[in-house]
Formats: sequence, C-alpha cells, structure tokens
Amino acid sequence: MSDSAWLLLAMTLFAGAASPGPSLALVVRSTLNGGRLAGLLVALAHGIGVWLYALTVVFGVATVLLHIQWAMLLIQLIGAAFLCYLGTMMIRGGLAAGTAEQPLEPQQTVSGTSTRYVMDGFLIVFLNPKIMIFFLAVFSQFLTQDQTLGTQITAATLAGLIDGLWYALVCVLVSFGRFGAALQRYAGPIDVFFGVILWAISLTILAGSVFAAL
Repeated sequence: MSDSAWLLLAMTLFAGAASPGPSLALVVRSTLNGGRLAGLLVALAHGIGVWLYALTVVFGVATVLLHIQWAMLLIQLIGAAFLCYLGTMMIRGGLAAGTAEQPLEPQQTVSGTSTRYVMDGFLIVFLNPKIMIFFLAVFSQFLTQDQTLGTQITAATLAGLIDGLWYALVCVLVSFGRFGAALQRYAGPIDVFFGVILWAISLTILAGSVFAAL
C-alpha cells in the first residue's frame, strides 16, 4: 500500500478505537479503582484482543464465523451477560464508595489481582463480535488478495497497536495530576454512571439479538 493509504487506514482505525463505548468505561473505571498500572493492563489486553480479531479477518476466519449464525448469537449473548456483570460490579462498588473523598494522588500500584484486569480488558473485546465486523468493513477497503501476507498482518498489527496505545493514553490522562485527583474524588458516582451505561448497552444488545433471531 502507498504511504497515503497507510495513513488513511491508521486514521480510520483510530476513529474506531476512540469512539466511546464500554471499553472506555472499563479503562476509566479500572484506572480510578486499581491505579495507573491496572488501567495499562486493561489497555494492553484490549489491544491484544483487537489484534487477534483483526487477524481473524486477515486469515479469512471472520468470514466463516459470520455464516455460523448460532455462534455469533452465542458470542453476543455471552458478551451482553459479561457487560451486565461488569455494570453490576461498577454500580455496587460505586454505591459502596458513595461520594467519600479519595486520596488526592492517583494510585500507582494495582489494587486487586493483575489477572482480573487483563481478563476484563481481553473479554470485553473477545465477546464483542461487532469489532470483527468493523474490521471486515475497514480492511475490505484497504487490503486485497494481491498484497503480501506480511502487508495484511502489518495492517492487523497496526490495529492492535493503535487501540492499545489509545487506551493507554486515556489511562495516563485519567490518572494524571489534578484531573486524576478530581476524578478520584467522585469515583463512586462515576462507577455508578458507567455501570448504568453498561447495563443499557447490554440490554440493547440483547434486544437486537432477540429480534434478529425471530
């Protein structure tokens, strides 16, 4: 691909990564509750998950999966249930914390197990097949069968890097200085807000899946 095509692809991938959604809520919440390292772990796992989904498109696996309706439906239902779980945990944690004042300096070490943050970051991608559909739409405009496998894998790797770096940047901004301290003071209400958002998203997914199956 030409340099201009790579630049356009990178801009398209960034627009997809930066769009608000449950992943953003998870990164912000993990950073506020677990510290900067926790947020970075979520960002890293999220980027790896995006990279794997991009690879499924490059190797043609995504096309096969899209024709297995029961598999896609199952992933969507499990994904909606996972969002419900995360939303419930956020709401419970937020209500427990209330509006109690938090430490002025954001935490720098992980509260809780690192494995939990890694799994949350990966599963929120893996259980969202819409990401695979996004890459099918995007890569179909930039990748062709005439291109080398190396070019296609590079495009998939670029997707994972942009995604992981974007959420790492969000994590750093959330935990940085006065802005991070202000967010920490209201970590409880923020948790409740994001929890409600995740529940709304999960119910929307469930409703769409049910109507699609009828």
